[in-house]
Amino acid sequence: MQQENTTNDSDEVIESKHWQWIKGDLIGDVVTFKDTDDQWINFNEGGRIAIGLKDEFLISLDTDIAGALMPNTAIGIDPLGISKQSSIAPPLKIATITKSPIRLLFDKQKKNDTTNLVLEFPVNIPPKGMYGLMSTSFDETEVITELKKFILDQLSKDDISECLTKGIESLIESKYKEE
Repeated sequence: MQQENTTNDSDEVIESKHWQWIKGDLIGDVVTFKDTDDQWINFNEGGRIAIGLKDEFLISLDTDIAGALMPNTAIGIDPLGISKQSSIAPPLKIATITKSPIRLLFDKQKKNDTTNLVLEFPVNIPPKGMYGLMSTSFDETEVITELKKFILDQLSKDDISECLTKGIESLIESKYKEE
């Protein structure tokens, strides 16, 4: 009786488990087991793997994670749309960013020049005399910490982004402008 339960449990595990490729051409793809024979594990999504290679190429996934990773395809014929997959949350739609041919060529370039991108931010700082007074009245590390906070509070994300954009434009102009 116990062997029957064990067999049923292992069959159920094979049918209900989702597996993700961790090696090979299909790396990242999620599959479900359809059936097995003496040598092969066949997948509902098509394809197969030798039983001895399963642990090397596949890892078991939790059903919730698998639902988010699997493409939205029905398994087998399901005209009413009531398969087991319908209880799994729909997969996340990942926006694919199409790179321009120019960007692809920049990315493939092996030899790039390294340069420094210098950014300057206009900030207000206390006069040197005020800093000296604070340093003698309080612990110097505390004064420096508070001065850093004072300066950082003056910079917003928008200011930093704008300065960064201007710095990049200036770098491009200085490096690639026609002489």
